[in-house]
Amino acid sequence: MGATLGVLKIFISKGCAGCKRALELAAMVRKIKPRLIVEIIDLAINPTAGAGLVFAVPAYVYNSKPVFFGNPSPLELQAWLDRLEPEV
Repeated sequence: MGATLGVLKIFISKGCAGCKRALELAAMVRKIKPRLIVEIIDLAINPTAGAGLVFAVPAYVYNSKPVFFGNPSPLELQAWLDRLEPEV
């Protein structure tokens, strides 16, 4: 399978207006980049999971670095995915 592309954590929460779309985008990412590990983290279940990184949802954090606050457009997300390099 080869090297992974790292971990993309997508933070959501119950009642979040954009979180359904975030789940749809997560499915898109999994299809386009199967070597990228995608984790969905619900802050309603684990409120301290994004401490120090996440102040609003949805939020996208790649390898402990915030990359998007709010949902990116599919084109923005695709451009970001295209820049990922495999971890060695």
